[in-house]
Amino acid sequence: MSLPTFDTQSSLFCSVTTLAPGLFSETDRYKLFAQKIWPVLAGARPQLETCYATTNGRAAFEPVVLLGALILQFMERAPDRQAADLVRYHLGWKLALNLEIGERGFHATTLVTFRDRLEKNGQAKVAFDAVLEALQEEGLVPKRGRQRLDSTNVLGLVARMSRLECVRETLRLALEELAPALTELQRPDFWALLGKR
Repeated sequence: MSLPTFDTQSSLFCSVTTLAPGLFSETDRYKLFAQKIWPVLAGARPQLETCYATTNGRAAFEPVVLLGALILQFMERAPDRQAADLVRYHLGWKLALNLEIGERGFHATTLVTFRDRLEKNGQAKVAFDAVLEALQEEGLVPKRGRQRLDSTNVLGLVARMSRLECVRETLRLALEELAPALTELQRPDFWALLGKR
């Protein structure tokens, strides 16, 4: 896949801050993310460019947005499908990721392939290192602290959520397939519980 053109400025007429300036307070986490974390992630784009072809292939979705979506996904503990929906419909995520209100987002599998691409190219800790450096510059984390920090927890947790989502979807499809074949009397006692899960 080739890289799309990247612009750090959002459109003046379609941004969340222009259309609803009083919607987010100065201490709102999405606004803080847009002000503090987004510029750091945008600065890490040259490292992400090594994961993509420069001239050939279909244009990929912007990797800086996907990197930000992975961080927000971890913060919200959202599975891939829910994270993709949040990018599409949640104004806070649009503000944090510097997206226009009309942005259509991406398919949930894009996050899976992006994580795989990061790991395959040895860039799995790009976001972690960039955010850690920004926190150190702000004085929130000591530069040579004794606490051990690692980015694999973030990718591991998100990957586990994806597997859980896969199991839930498989269970849902199995119940839909069995429902017409079994009458109410033939169904086991725990049938309704499986539907809720």
